[in-house]
Amino acid sequence: MQPVNQTSSAVEIHCCRNIDEQAMLLDAWNQSYCQISRGAFDGSVSSFSAGGVRVLVERLNRTVYQRGQVALSRLAVGVPFQLEGHALLCGQTSHRDGLHVFSGDGGFEFLSPDKHVVVNLEIEPGAIANELVRVQLEDIAPLLGARPGVLNVDPARLQGFREVLKHLLDAVAATPTLLDNAGVAASFEKSVIFGLAEVLQGMRDADPHGQLEARTARNWQLVRGVREMVEESPDCPLSVAELCARFRASRRTLQYAFEDTVGVSPSAYIRAVRLDHVRRELRSAGSVTEVATRWGFWHFGNFSNEYRGQFGELPRETWRRSRS
Repeated sequence: MQPVNQTSSAVEIHCCRNIDEQAMLLDAWNQSYCQISRGAFDGSVSSFSAGGVRVLVERLNRTVYQRGQVALSRLAVGVPFQLEGHALLCGQTSHRDGLHVFSGDGGFEFLSPDKHVVVNLEIEPGAIANELVRVQLEDIAPLLGARPGVLNVDPARLQGFREVLKHLLDAVAATPTLLDNAGVAASFEKSVIFGLAEVLQGMRDADPHGQLEARTARNWQLVRGVREMVEESPDCPLSVAELCARFRASRRTLQYAFEDTVGVSPSAYIRAVRLDHVRRELRSAGSVTEVATRWGFWHFGNFSNEYRGQFGELPRETWRRSRS
């Protein structure tokens, strides 16, 4: 979806080689990203704005642990176009036929897979001018619930909505100035909100007491606690043995929790979080060694190899680029 020879303030397309840069493009979501799978990051965010609706098409090529809190004045819903791999939203299994709700109380945590394309609908009710559309939105809001999570909906209805969104976005991407026309923008806004309403009318209630989801939720909370502990201890490279002691959990329990939720071992996850902090701090650090040791990497040869395997470049390359 690249615009041709025309520009408009309503359409913005950004390609990103840095996960923090990409997170900031969803400015109302207050997000932080941590790359989990290894390899150079390549992503993009395409933004289409019309009235009280902003559509954000996000592409990612790496597994990313996302945390955020959508501004309370907005609703945010994700329509998966591609989700290939293990994914969770707030401890619930993320899948292509689930409507992803990111707004609501408490913020969200989203583990997105390597192959990830989601069309996010960011809606600001106060900016909706059409009274009929506002009334429809008032009916939609309670169906989305008070907290982030995955809503199981009718796959056929969701597929129909995907097709509507694809036609809308393809047309605007080809001619971005379309949205500068007030009538076209109003039609775009109406199509998105009424399309979402159609999907929600066919919503199927999930079993809140399902054993599989309950177990996944427990494992998610355990992994969340580990992440918080790692972030609070930058000077201490935690071991799996220490985690077992602190959480009073067996090594097998920890291993299963991590494999069930994020698809990697506890040690691999801890390493990814620490490397992510190193990458961020290299932008303002006096030296690579200073940052590496602060995050517990004392074998510099191994550290360089791990960093390159995670991000596709050596730490000194990240450091030099930030200084230039």
